[in-house]
Amino acid sequence: MGEHLESRDSLPLNAKTITHPPMIIRTVAAEGFCRANDEFLSKVGFTAADLGAKEFVEWIVPEDLAVFQDTLAGKISECQVRHKTRLADPISLHIRVTEQGDGPVVLGRFLEGCPTRAGSSSRSTPLDEEDEATVSGTLHTIARIVEEQNPGYKCSILLVADGRFVRGAGPSLPEEYNAAIDGFAVGPTVGSCGTAIFWNVPVIVEDIQADPLWAPFAELAKRAGVASCWSHPFQSKTGNVLGALAFYSPEPKAPTAEQLLRLRAAAKMTGLAVERGRAEEALRTKRQRELELEEQLRQSAKMEALGVLAGGLAHDFNNILATILSNAELARDLSQSNPDVKEMLSDIVDASKRAGEFCLQLLSYAGRGSLTRTEIEIGALIPEVSKLVQAAISKKTVLKYSLPERPIHIVGDENQLVQVLMNVITNAAHAIGESEGEIVVSTEAAVYDEEALEYLSPKVKLTPGEYVRLNICDTGSGMDEATVQ
Repeated sequence: MGEHLESRDSLPLNAKTITHPPMIIRTVAAEGFCRANDEFLSKVGFTAADLGAKEFVEWIVPEDLAVFQDTLAGKISECQVRHKTRLADPISLHIRVTEQGDGPVVLGRFLEGCPTRAGSSSRSTPLDEEDEATVSGTLHTIARIVEEQNPGYKCSILLVADGRFVRGAGPSLPEEYNAAIDGFAVGPTVGSCGTAIFWNVPVIVEDIQADPLWAPFAELAKRAGVASCWSHPFQSKTGNVLGALAFYSPEPKAPTAEQLLRLRAAAKMTGLAVERGRAEEALRTKRQRELELEEQLRQSAKMEALGVLAGGLAHDFNNILATILSNAELARDLSQSNPDVKEMLSDIVDASKRAGEFCLQLLSYAGRGSLTRTEIEIGALIPEVSKLVQAAISKKTVLKYSLPERPIHIVGDENQLVQVLMNVITNAAHAIGESEGEIVVSTEAAVYDEEALEYLSPKVKLTPGEYVRLNICDTGSGMDEATVQ
């Protein structure tokens, strides 16, 4: 059954057609916020002004004070207490307490169950930007349908993430109104929807300008042309509060029994739509991730095949070079009497050594070479590399650095790192060409978890932790799809 919390200043509802559980929201301290529906006031026999004039503990029977104090202190999440009445026996209330800026606020209701509170650990997970965009179109469609079925009323759908409103849909409300609500923190006394989401109960406000729940938004509502708001929370199948749907009327009024049923049905439909939309988006995201990983694995396989080929060629070629080098050195030593021949043989020796270094690079690329792992201070190495590539950069291209002040050390093969940096910076310079542009080299420490590392390196399993991220950005022309492949 739905639960409704109405303003004590609202118009009376037809008790023969609509029944409401007795409920109250108030500060624990006296002379603070106090809001109770007519059913609660009838049960206790006091006015809202009478109740608010005293501290809440003064209305609790003495035997129940200990358990309420435990709830107030956070030792337990909720409790059952008996509330004093004017003439009859005390009534039993299910109590939950939360902290607000001015002190603790209590929700008491004449019910045995205790629904999940939005804001507890069971609250729905935050929406990411793509999820919100996907669900948003569905919510706008629902809002339009609701407005067509309820002529003269405006519909608003608000989601909740990290305890704050996330704009869902409000097609007939002014942009100023939707923008002001977006990102506002929900709370125990925040408008109709914020209160409904926080306590997970429907909230009926018949006169926005006279209701204390709407004090922060009264002027905003007036400019939006809305005078009453009936809000109903919606949940996932597991009971997590996802948001709230609201009907707005241009004049102060109470809902009829049929309108309350429509509100409840629309909220339920919205909850199902949001949950299904998120599930579908999660599946699409998962599939996209799988496709990206498959492509990375294909690229990795291609590179591995190239490495095997390069390694085989380098090994065989290195054996041939060894023969050329040894014979060239021997012939040079035997040509002391002929300077011209000696010089030519020295050139052959030098070229053979350079070719040998190239073979070592190919073997290293193929994973069959030897690596020298040393500690490298990345901030000191980058400027040194730039000196080596300066000749390949146009005078119209500016090479900039964005390096952290504190030294960042890594462990690796310095020669390989130098080669990678030189190649990427040179490539960036070629992309800019003779046009004016800039290349920015930056580094930063970043912490990667297992999921991120699996995405970045699907073939080699890396240990989660702190890594150095190296960024090289340029203002060049970029690559077309064929070049990327």
